[in-house]
Amino acid sequence: MTDTKDKSNGLSRRTVLKGLGAAAAGVIAGPAFIRRASAAEPIRIGVISPLTGAWTVYGKAHLAGMQLAVEEINAKGGVLGRPFKLVIADSKTEPRIVVEQANRLIRQERVDFLAGTFSSAERNAAGPVVAAADKVLLYPTFYEGQQQKYYPGVCNENIFMFGPVPSQQVWPHMEYMINKFGKKFFMIGSDYAWPRVTNEVTKTKLKELGGEVVGEVYIPFNTPQYESVLRDIRKAKPDIIFHTLTGSDTVNFRKQMAAAGMNKDFTLWTVDDEEVVTSGLGPEVSAGTYVSFDYFMTIKEPNNKVFLEKFRKRFGKNALMDTVGVAMYNAGHMAAMAIAKSGGVSSHDLRAGLKGITFDQAPQGPVTMRALDNQAILPSYLMRVRDNWTSVNDMFEQIEMFKSVKPKDAACTGLPLKA
Repeated sequence: MTDTKDKSNGLSRRTVLKGLGAAAAGVIAGPAFIRRASAAEPIRIGVISPLTGAWTVYGKAHLAGMQLAVEEINAKGGVLGRPFKLVIADSKTEPRIVVEQANRLIRQERVDFLAGTFSSAERNAAGPVVAAADKVLLYPTFYEGQQQKYYPGVCNENIFMFGPVPSQQVWPHMEYMINKFGKKFFMIGSDYAWPRVTNEVTKTKLKELGGEVVGEVYIPFNTPQYESVLRDIRKAKPDIIFHTLTGSDTVNFRKQMAAAGMNKDFTLWTVDDEEVVTSGLGPEVSAGTYVSFDYFMTIKEPNNKVFLEKFRKRFGKNALMDTVGVAMYNAGHMAAMAIAKSGGVSSHDLRAGLKGITFDQAPQGPVTMRALDNQAILPSYLMRVRDNWTSVNDMFEQIEMFKSVKPKDAACTGLPLKA
């Protein structure tokens, strides 16, 4: 069930009838009547997706993952006899808008919990809102990890992370990449928290393995030209270009790199380009690139085959799914499991129910929400973009995978994290 319209806080027909029923039935019969009536009321989920703005391309899968999960849950009777109902908000890819929408969803729409936001900046914008209101936020995106200095955007007992951190997305595959291509890394990323912290974590493991960084540069958003950066890369002679650019900057850099003939001279490893981005780049630009994530549409996982059949039936045979959309799907199902487990929908119930829960039917393979620090234990896949690919069906070649990768412990003073 989906609701996208703003509503007032006026009394509904159901609320009036509940009040009349309680008054007529008397003190003894009243509570039983109210329990039966409220059991049919929807559990309201406020979803904040980037439906317009710079990350609209991700917004479709982001929202579709949650919509599919909710439809599956409701088809089986909902949770505790109550259906899920989505109340959808557009972040417009702006943290300022996230604050407005999170407040509206909590205060006016009276949602039971939130799911979504896309970037770390959006999540950090929502952090103070959910902390003040004591509402749970289910966050789906791959991110930089948790450090106390960024509280309440992270290290927040009300925020549960369903996407991978660098210790899951990068670390498992570094030995393979170094052994195959070499130990010299040139790091290029967008100029904000996720690329910078991802590179910090990557450098820790690189140093352990005897590697070195021969260049590191951070690019302002919407940079059109990369001639000077490409010259710096040629001069540094890296074995691997480690790429954490995002959005249009990915497209601009990668196309200019290919036009300069550098695709043949250097190996590029990215932790940002899955099916959606790679489809936009095309085979001439993307071929030979290495990509690591917890999910790809082409992984040979039985759960994924079943998931994609349902996804394509619902959204069309050419619809694209990605790691963030799958995380939203997992978050929806795991929230339902948590509510059923705890027997309630309060923030306390949801927090308690989510801790330690495992979703065996996750498309990428079983996913567990770690009680220690609200981070997910996930599979990790390393893929190579095939030469002359024609669609998502033949886009990636699977190089290696790890079934269950634990994240680096959150660097928090709060949360449980005492164990």
